[in-house]
Amino acid sequence: MSAIDFYFEYGSTYTYLTVARIRALANLQGVKIAWKPFLLMPLLAEQGMIQGPFLPYPRKIDYMWRDLARRAAEHGIPYSKPSLYPPKETLTCARLGVLGAREGWCEQFTENVFALHWTENRIIGTDDNLYAALESIGQVPANAIERARSPENKEALKSQTEEARRLGLFGSPSFVAAGELFWGDDRLEQALAWAKLN
Repeated sequence: MSAIDFYFEYGSTYTYLTVARIRALANLQGVKIAWKPFLLMPLLAEQGMIQGPFLPYPRKIDYMWRDLARRAAEHGIPYSKPSLYPPKETLTCARLGVLGAREGWCEQFTENVFALHWTENRIIGTDDNLYAALESIGQVPANAIERARSPENKEALKSQTEEARRLGLFGSPSFVAAGELFWGDDRLEQALAWAKLN
């Protein structure tokens, strides 16, 4: 079966569009997705983008919001601009994602975390957001968060971020298909096609 490594950061705006679409598209194409949360900000900081790719540029932020709304409408994805950008804390979210990938619930957790943020303004990374997402997939929030904060799991997130660095990632969402890197939600279909052909 064809496969793609899907690298993503929970604080990324355009990643919502991918998270909302990737399951159905991958199933349609018969491509397996490996969900790989990582921390993007350390990689951006190394490239001189201390505040990320949008914050220093008001016009770029304005464009981003309009573009997100357009693309969400184009794909039929529910969308409501959240009240906070960027989210204040996504570290616990990323640790939970890594734990979920190991235990088999990362996909559902990630879909729910993003949906709560982008449709109900339940800000990603907050207790309200995380607890609701975890409970919706049958996880006991306190227990899952405790496991996510274990030294072993913290190290797993660090290793996955280092793997992203080695691969040359510089944004989210990113896809690695048959050794080829694709960046951006607008490259999802291309990455899936590449995985099928190679």
